[in-house]
Amino acid sequence: MRADPSLSVVTISFCDLDGLRRTTESVARQSYPAIEHIVIDGGSGPEVTDYLTRTAPSYWESKPDAGRYDAMNKGISHATGDVVWLMHSGDCFAGPDAAAAGIAALGARPRTRWGYGKARIVGDPAREGLIWGYSPFDLRGFALGIRPIPHQATLFGADLLDRLGPYDTEFGLAADHLYMLGAATVEPPVVIDEILCDFDAGGAGSTRSQRDHYDDIRRAWDRANYYPFGRKDAATAYSRLVQLTARAKQVVRSRRIRAGEPA
Repeated sequence: MRADPSLSVVTISFCDLDGLRRTTESVARQSYPAIEHIVIDGGSGPEVTDYLTRTAPSYWESKPDAGRYDAMNKGISHATGDVVWLMHSGDCFAGPDAAAAGIAALGARPRTRWGYGKARIVGDPAREGLIWGYSPFDLRGFALGIRPIPHQATLFGADLLDRLGPYDTEFGLAADHLYMLGAATVEPPVVIDEILCDFDAGGAGSTRSQRDHYDDIRRAWDRANYYPFGRKDAATAYSRLVQLTARAKQVVRSRRIRAGEPA
């Protein structure tokens, strides 16, 4: 009988014991039988080390690192699973069968594929409970920042990760977008029509300015050697129009919130 593909859940954390507890408990509740949990903590102190000692994930360390993407690379380097799922501190699986649904969707060759599902937003009163995730996948829309992929609802085959190499620790807060753009130019993702995670939208990557977001979107094209419309000048002009439109929508939404109206 063929064994189930093994899953490595990698959790990075720093000074977030409550979030780490939620994530760890979420992993423990999964019905999927072949899971290892790897925790890379940035040296948060004795409360966290005591907690990790008691809960005893498959692998853990708690010491200073060079930031979130360095921690993610460390976690991946310790992963032994056929598939890797990066579930940060504070983020949780949407239900006990979420991991099983993700693995099943990758089909018969999970080590060479990647896929994403939907995320339910938590931790942001303006968007609490909203479901985020676009189907079908549209490479141009993703590269333009119009149809983003929820990174915490994404899982990668181990062989594909080897092909892609590590996350770029110098790129900044959008290195996950850059990584998925690189993945999409190698292997189209499997789109999973299920809510796979509860995404904590209170983190730094979710609260930065739209200008920074779209600047990073455009920088990623050069790194990935992919330009929407096939030309950098056309892509840049279109991207700036998208940015202006998004800014106008944000202004309207903020005014509604201040007025006590639905966003």
